[in-house]
Amino acid sequence: MHLGHRPLAALAASALGASLLLVTAPAHAAPVFTDAETHLDPFGSGYAYNYAGTADCGVVSAGGTEPNVGVVENGPAVSVSTTASATYDNTSIPGDTASGSGSATATGKVTSVGGDLATMDLSVTSNAQVTNALGTSTECIRQISSGIDLDFEFTVTRPGFLTLTTQSSGGAYGEVYVYKYDASAPQDTTPYVDNYGAGLKFNTTTKVYLPAGTYRGYLEGESYKYSRSSFSVGGTTTAHAQFTVAGQQTAAVSGKGKKYVALPAARSCATHSINASVTGKKKRADQVKQITVFVNDAKVKKVKTPDKRDAITVAVADDRAADVVTEVKLFPRKKGKPGKVYEVAASYEACS
Repeated sequence: MHLGHRPLAALAASALGASLLLVTAPAHAAPVFTDAETHLDPFGSGYAYNYAGTADCGVVSAGGTEPNVGVVENGPAVSVSTTASATYDNTSIPGDTASGSGSATATGKVTSVGGDLATMDLSVTSNAQVTNALGTSTECIRQISSGIDLDFEFTVTRPGFLTLTTQSSGGAYGEVYVYKYDASAPQDTTPYVDNYGAGLKFNTTTKVYLPAGTYRGYLEGESYKYSRSSFSVGGTTTAHAQFTVAGQQTAAVSGKGKKYVALPAARSCATHSINASVTGKKKRADQVKQITVFVNDAKVKKVKTPDKRDAITVAVADDRAADVVTEVKLFPRKKGKPGKVYEVAASYEACS
């Protein structure tokens, strides 16, 4: 679903827009992507605008009409190419003609894990050029574009966060656009998130919370330009989307302290907490003098001489991702000697 570019005035004023752990898949997870709406969409066209307000700056364009190519959930990466061409003729000034051309090649892929969206990827190499017979037109602004979208529709059953990253080099345009889709009101495209830029090398990331529901949008790479003069632009755009279920562990439990304290596989969004527990082995639990819990480098809880299987519950704000470090201090083995200190750490996605 390519929504088209903003009007010329808006384009002139616009600026640059705004390794996770995978959950275990159930035996028969439902599809996440809607096959009929998930595909690579090639496009391209020419356009001319007479800013002097006199005669037509006529354009005849072709190309960008190749068929969509389906991208199958958890299937192999899919590739497609497209070309576009245009001729321009300003009838008010003899000889004020031009020709344009462009091409694009892309590869796209979508994945899911355990009934949840996992990743979406698009890589596009594109170019576009216009040659004016007079070098510079005194009346006509001309444009040519060639690009490819990865259009998609997916369903979120467990709320979470979608991180959208776009990189572009050369003169290429890159965009990531996602909106909540309501089949009963298909023209309503809010709420949405949109992040885009063109003409500069950039690397930008947007992170958005997605409640349960159906979502549509596209990842896009394209080359285009509006100009009175001859031009040639081109470059490469990569767009990546990665989904994390709310509360999901994003960095695995690590550290020697895990012999004494168990950190959970996910934080509890229902109780707004992270729930750890002391080892169930009595001899090992009896070695622990003190447990101190840090969340995002702030000390939030201290437990002295815990018993086996003691629960350690730490309240954490739902809108904060959490890096958790638990410091386990043991009783000294010899009098007058310091006890050993071990750590156990893990990280968790926010809940909302």
